[in-house]
Order: sequence, then structure tokens, then C-alpha cells
Amino acid sequence: MKKLSFLLCVLSMMVLLQFSLSRVSAVTCIQKEREALLQFKRGFWWDPSHRLASWNGTNCCNWYGVGCNQTTRHVIKIDLRSNRLDYSSPLFNNSIDSSLLELKHLNYLDLSGNYFNYTQIPHFLGSMVELTYLNLSNAFFNAKVLPRHLGNLTKLVVLDLSNSYGYSISGVELKQLNRDIEWISHLSSLHFFGLSGTNLSEASNLMQVLSSLPFLSSLILRGCGLQNNQFSFRSMNSSFLSRIQYLDLSVNHFDGPIPKAFHNMTSLKFLDLSDNQFTSIDGGVSSFIFRNNCILKTLDLSYNYDLGGDVFGSYENESMSCSRYDLQVLNLPGTSIQIKIPNWLGKFKNLRSLSLSRSHIYGSIPASLGNLSSLENLYLSSNALTGAIPTTFGKLLNLRKLILGWNRLEELGEECFIQLENLEVLDISHNLLKGVLAEAHFANLSRLNTLLIGDNEHLSLDMKSNWIPTFQLKYFYASSCTDCFGSEFPQWLRTQKALVTLGLSKTSISSDFPIWLRARSLTALDLSHNQIVGPIPTSIGDQMPNLKYLYLNGNLINDSLPLSLCKLKNLTEVDLSSNEFSGMVQGCWLTSNLTILDLSSNNFSGTFPYSHGNLSGIQRLFLGNNSFEGSMPRILKNSKDMEILDLEGNKFSGNIPTWVGNNLENLKCLMLRDNLFNGTIPSSLCNLTSLFNLDLARNQLEGPIPQNLRNFNAMTEQAYVIFSHPREKSIRQSIKSNDLYYSMKQLEVMVKIDLSQNYLVGSIPSEITKLKELIGLNLSHNNLTGTIPAEIGEIESLESLDLSFNQLFGPIPRSISRLNSLGDLKLSHNNLSGEIPQEGHLSTFNEASSFDGNPYLCGDPLPKKCTTKNSFEPRFRHIENQDEEEDKWEKWLFYVMIILGYTVGFWGVVGALIFKRSWRYAYFKFADETKDKIHTTIQWSVERLKRFFLRK
Repeated sequence: MKKLSFLLCVLSMMVLLQFSLSRVSAVTCIQKEREALLQFKRGFWWDPSHRLASWNGTNCCNWYGVGCNQTTRHVIKIDLRSNRLDYSSPLFNNSIDSSLLELKHLNYLDLSGNYFNYTQIPHFLGSMVELTYLNLSNAFFNAKVLPRHLGNLTKLVVLDLSNSYGYSISGVELKQLNRDIEWISHLSSLHFFGLSGTNLSEASNLMQVLSSLPFLSSLILRGCGLQNNQFSFRSMNSSFLSRIQYLDLSVNHFDGPIPKAFHNMTSLKFLDLSDNQFTSIDGGVSSFIFRNNCILKTLDLSYNYDLGGDVFGSYENESMSCSRYDLQVLNLPGTSIQIKIPNWLGKFKNLRSLSLSRSHIYGSIPASLGNLSSLENLYLSSNALTGAIPTTFGKLLNLRKLILGWNRLEELGEECFIQLENLEVLDISHNLLKGVLAEAHFANLSRLNTLLIGDNEHLSLDMKSNWIPTFQLKYFYASSCTDCFGSEFPQWLRTQKALVTLGLSKTSISSDFPIWLRARSLTALDLSHNQIVGPIPTSIGDQMPNLKYLYLNGNLINDSLPLSLCKLKNLTEVDLSSNEFSGMVQGCWLTSNLTILDLSSNNFSGTFPYSHGNLSGIQRLFLGNNSFEGSMPRILKNSKDMEILDLEGNKFSGNIPTWVGNNLENLKCLMLRDNLFNGTIPSSLCNLTSLFNLDLARNQLEGPIPQNLRNFNAMTEQAYVIFSHPREKSIRQSIKSNDLYYSMKQLEVMVKIDLSQNYLVGSIPSEITKLKELIGLNLSHNNLTGTIPAEIGEIESLESLDLSFNQLFGPIPRSISRLNSLGDLKLSHNNLSGEIPQEGHLSTFNEASSFDGNPYLCGDPLPKKCTTKNSFEPRFRHIENQDEEEDKWEKWLFYVMIILGYTVGFWGVVGALIFKRSWRYAYFKFADETKDKIHTTIQWSVERLKRFFLRK
């Protein structure tokens, strides 16, 4: 009987379910509302995700994102939000069509993550009074002024007008400015309110308005330009503080101590105060959590760079007012904690993510962290942690990410991660770890996709050549692990088919380039600074078709570049420097995607691709120390993002084109030394206002130095020159008579002009003294004349000054003694006169070689003493006048020689014809015959033309 009752119950439920389903399928939308939806659809001019593909049937209730009331058939919901979190597949529209007004019963509208071309939020939305849910976040509306008409929507429970494109990471580039926010107080039903990216810096009544909303529990004000005086807890009622559950105030301008009132927000589950300027927290995190915030799940104080002191607080001093704690996420990276990790953190059994990266913590990692049984993510990188990785980490069975890189850890605890079967990311790079990682350490890590072990000098790997790992890595970094692989490439990498990044630089590998390395997913390959020999595989373009970053510099790779490189259309950064490559460079792989190309210090020859290819996106180009020839490649003419152009040590020739100064407007370093460039220095180079390193030495340039040097703004005022990419690169710079190598970071402060060893003439422009940040100035080995600019002492930062081997005259300016940073001075082999100044810093130059070859100079450190002050100056004042007199005589002699040559040439021919009869006869006979031939030819041609036109 019981079985029968049960069967009857089941049958009844099935009948009811069938009836319900039939009713659902029978629901069809109202025709008028269907037409309104179709009109709304027509406004979208691009649908890359095909979300609106289903909007073509008769029953609009079945369309994607449309919901209808099962009874009335009215459309009550439109949900067209972008499906992806990064909004990479939005719908494109120019405005919201007013046809939505026909949907009188619509209560849910979500258009977030789409693109509305910065149009205004339409006023008619304020008439759709049935709306309870409205989400227009990140939809690219132009909300310079918040839409006050939305204040009519008194039934709204959720309103999200946030945008992540309206503020920068520092929260200062806000696109909106709003003072009047009184309309928000009318939204009496509001539970969730998001206004991120809206400039509320002048909304003085913000908290009074928000406190008036009786049901508000979630508030998102990220990146709103808020300051302390706007978020005054005194203006909030107690019910508001106790009601808020979700509060995001990140990326604002709050500073000073974190207000104590946050301790009283007993309903708080989520609190994000990151990216502000808070300096302390009263009682520390322990006080904040243990007193009243029992149900707090997320606390984010990250990137408050001045947040220091006893941030953690003392657990022992706190009275535990909660029976349990729900804390799941604790983020404190980018702070100035500067203390040890407290043991009490191990008490939070529900903690899933703990981030203390870049927080200046030190000491050992407490073993108590091994008690965090729910922990999934642990970030402790970029600190000063020492000691061993605790063996208790082996108990963190839910751990997915273990990030310990960039510390001073020394020991691998036995079995510290052998049992972590869920581990996906392991980063122990950049430490002082020693010991051996064997196959057994990885036997159970089948989910591992990221392994970063590089830059541990005494760490080694013990893997058999036939080892087949249980995991498939995407990211493997073992750079500077000199004892990891021996001289051969690790054979187990053959089994890794999903590699995206492979970093094996500085690992002492000395074998051939692995032709077996086939990874179609590989985007970054770094094998730099090894001793790899042989050529690049000819099929590299087929083996790694998605490669973007290729670093092979500092090896012994030879032969020419394979043609299959032309298949790598996604290449972004390529460094092949310091190898033994030879031959010509093909232009087919030089695409607009390339931002960094380094071919320096090889044996490349021929012309660099002149026009074949496209380097419009290049930022750094290094071709130095090869045998390239020809003129400056026109392929660079449209490289407007170029920051560094290094062609030194080649055979480039011809003029320096004017487009270098006119087109390469972002150029910071121009290095053309040791080439065959000739002609004058184009004045257009002075248009490069960001230029701080100009090296044209050892060429065949002539003419004067351009006058408008003060346009080099980067040399006139202290500025922080930052290159667009942090990858290190050593660049040779000739300064203080030495060739030194500087990293990219050091190069940022190497402000220099070197025009030495050319054929430049004229005087030194006085405007050069306006370049106050200049560190090195070398104009030696030219034909410069005139005096040293009297204001040379204005170049306050000058460390090296070389004007030797020119024809400069006059006294040494006394202002030069004010150059307190000057460490290298060469004024030798000129025609300078007078006494060498001994004031200030100049008195420290005791080397006579700095002033040799100036016969009219006297005084220390030269052996010639000044018997009478400035006795040599009057005598030398006449030298310039003597030069002018010599120039006059040279001009007269030039004119006389021309007249004499013309006279001799004319009478030499005419005289011979007059006095030599046979010559005269032959000459006139030749003239007559030539005249007859020309006359006959003309007549014959005319007759032919006549006959031709007559036939026509």
C-alpha cells in the first residue's frame, strides 16, 4: 500500500511538471512588445558574440536574454550583459532606443559590459518606473553629470552605474564631476548601489544622502576621488553602519589612520580599502577582526604603501567576542608592515587566500600557517623572509597557489609540497634555496601548470632523461639554475605540450638548439646567456607559430636567420644579440607588432631592409656592432613610438635624414657613432624634446652644430626618464674616455651629447649651456673655432667635458670652476690663452694633460708660469684678425687664378687657329660638315612626318 501511495505521488508530480512545462512553452510574447524589442535590436551595429542571433522568431520569450511573465506574457527582463569578465566581446550601439518604453512591465535591465559610444544615459529610463534592477556598469556611457532622472525609479533594488574606465589606478584621472547627488535619496528601496569611476570629490553631502537609504547594504565607490572629509562617520546614523554588508572604497584619496568606526560595522562581510594612503589601523588587524567583525569574509588593505606600524596587532590582548570567524580573504600586499608574520594567523580555519607580498615582512614563516586547512592561495613573495619552507605546508591539501619568490629562504622543508595534489602554481624563484629537487617531489603534483624555480644558485634538479612528469606545464622558469640540467637541454621537456613560457637563461646549457622543441602554444622562449651552438632550426616558424617573445642573446648561435621566421607574425620582442649570426636580414618578419628588436654584436651584413617590412610599432632597435651598410633605413620613417635607435659600429652612410627629427618624436636615445654618415647635422634633430642621449661620434659629419639645442627638454630639466619596458639590456656608452656598459635603468640618467671625431666647424652654440642636466659633453677632434661659452658653468650636472683637438681660442671661462661634479676635463690641443682658473673645483685638476697643446695657456698645472697676468691674452687677440687678413689674400689670389686660367684657355685655342693654317682649315671643315649633317637629318625627318600625317 505504501508503495502504491508513493507511485501515485510520483505520477502526480510528473503530471504537474508536464503541465507546467506545457504552459511555459505555450507562453508567447505580446506582438507590440516583440516589435519594440526588434526596434531595440536594430540599434546594435555589431554583435561579435552573436547574442542577438536568436532574436528573429515569433516568440520573443524564447530569445536570448529576454524573460516574460508566465501569466501575463509581458516582457519583464532583458539581460544582455557581456558574458566575459574582461568585456572582450561587447555589443556595440550608439544609444538605447526609446522603443523600450513599450515594455511597461520591464523590471530587470542589464546592459553592462557593452559599448554605447559615450552617449548620454537616456532620460526616458527615468520613466520606466517598474524597474527594480538596472545595471549599466562599464557600458561606456558619457555620464559627465549623473542622470538625475533615475531618481524617479523608486522601486530600484539594484542600481549599478560603475565604470572601470573612468579612473586610473591612482584614482586621479576621473572623467566625471558631480556635485548634486540629492536625487539618490529618492531611491528608498535600494539595496545595492555601484558608482565606481564617478568623480564625487565635490559631493559634500555624500554620506548624508547615502545614510538616508533605509535598506542599503552594498555600496561600491571605487575610484571616486573621495577624501576623508567626505566620508565622515559622524554624519552617518548607527543603523547605516550596522546595516552595510559590502563596502568598496578602494582607489580613493583617504589618508591617515583607518577610522575606528569600521569596528562598529558588525554586519560587514566585505571591506576593500585598497589603493589609498592609510597609515595605520587602531589595534591592528587582530583588533579589527576579533572584537566585533565576526562575519567578515574579505578584508583588503593592499597597496596602502604607508600603512605600517603594528598592522597585525596582538592576538593575546584581544577578547574574542565571536564563537567563530568567517574570514576567507586577507590582502595586505604593497604595505609597510615591517614585522614578522604572527602565529595567530593560523587560527583562521576558513581562510582561503592570504596575500602579504611586498609588505616588508621578515623572519621565518611560522609553522602555524600549516593549520590553515582551507587555504587555496598563499602569496608571500617579495619580502625578506628567511629560514626554511615549513614542512607543515604539506598539510595544506587545498592549496592551489604557493608564491614564495623573491625572498631569502634557504631550505626546502622535507615533503613541504609533495602531498599537495591540488597545487597548480609553485613559485620558489629568486631565493637562496639549496638542495635537490627530485622526481619524487613532483610525483603527486598532477595539476601543476606553473613551476618557477630560477635564481636559486645552489638548487639543483635530479631528473632522469626518461622521466615523464604527471603534469603538463604552461610556465617553466629555471633561469640561473646552473646545476639543474648540466650541459644538455632537459629531455623531459619533450613531454610538455602545453608550454606557454619557457625560461632557461644562464643555465650553462652548451648543446645545439633543440630541434625537438615543438610547442605550438609557446609565446615566450628565453634561452639567453648560455653556450648554445649551431643554427636556429629552419622550421622554427612551424614549431612555434605563436611565439611573441624570443630571447637567444649571449650564445654561440651561428649561420643566417631561417626564412621560417617570416611565419612568426606575432613576434613582439626579439633579442638575438651577442651571437655569431651572419648574412642579410629579411624584412618579411619585421612586422608592426615588434616593439623591441636587438640584433647587435653579430656578423650581419648588407643593407637592413629599406622598405620591405613594417616597424611602425618599434620602440627599441639595436643594430650596433655589425656590418650593415647603406643609408638610414626608410622602414623606420613611421616608427613614431621609437625610444632607442642604436646603429653604432656599422657602415651606414649618407646624410642623417630630416625625418629622424620630424617623425621619431618619442626618441630618447640616438646612437649613430662609428659609421660613415656625412653631410650636416640636421637641425630637425632639435625637435626631439625627449632626447637625452645623442651620440654621433666617429662619422664624417661636417658643418656647424645646430643652434636650437635648448629644445632638448629632457636635458634642460630634471625628469624621470622611464622606458616602456623593464627588460635589462647593457648598452655601451663612451664617457670619461672609457667605453662603459650601462643597464637600461642606469641609462635613464645618462644624459649625454657626443659629437666627437667628425669635421664640424663654427663655434660652440651658447645654447648648449641651457642643458643643465647634461652629464657628458664631448666635442673633441673637430674643427671648432671661437671661444668656450662663458656660461659653461651653468651646466650644473656636468661630469665629463672634452673639447680637445679643436681650434678654440680665448681664455678658459672662470664659470667652469663652478662645475662641482666635473671629474673629467680635456681642453688640450686648442689655442686657448691666459691663466688657467684655480677657483673652486677646477683647482683639483692636477693633470697637465688636460691643458696640453695650448701654447698661450699658463699657470698650474702647466709648467709655464704666468709672469704677468693675462700677458698672453693681448698677443692672442690679434690671431683672429690675422686669420681675417689671410682670408682676404686667399680670396684675391683665387680671383687672379680664375682670370688667368680663363685667359690662357681662351687664347690657347683661338691663338692656335689664327697662327696654324692647317688646324684652322680642319676646324672649319669639321664645322661645315657637322652643319650639313644636321640640316639633312632635320629635312629628312620633316618629310617622314608629312608622309605619315598624309596617310592618316
